Amino acid sequence: MRSTIVSFLQNGRGRQLQAALSDDIVFHSPVRDYRGRTEVAHILSTIHTVLDTIDPQRELVGDRDTVTIITARYGAQRMTGVLFETSDQLGRIEHATLLLRPLGALLDAIAGMRTALQLGGQP
Repeated sequence: MRSTIVSFLQNGRGRQLQAALSDDIVFHSPVRDYRGRTEVAHILSTIHTVLDTIDPQRELVGDRDTVTIITARYGAQRMTGVLFETSDQLGRIEHATLLLRPLGALLDAIAGMRTALQLGGQP
């Protein structure tokens, strides 16, 4: 598996994630955009604690792009999605977009994220 973000979401290795992100990274979540290494690392760490599982199903890898088809669980609800990552010339992630479905499960996961962010502070 090549996806740095999926690997982090499965294993939660924070220092490795920080080093893998560009200073100017932009992460497009299903809710909003996050910018900068600190803010993106924080939201990905929160996603790691909220989702029960995230599993890659298939990856498509280009020179600087990785598209990972994923399944995820939030409680008893199963979601499918796509994570698109683009790396800079140094190999650090500079753009990432996460898409998840179905909407009902996504909305419940968003509520879980909101609670986790309120408990841990907003990025």
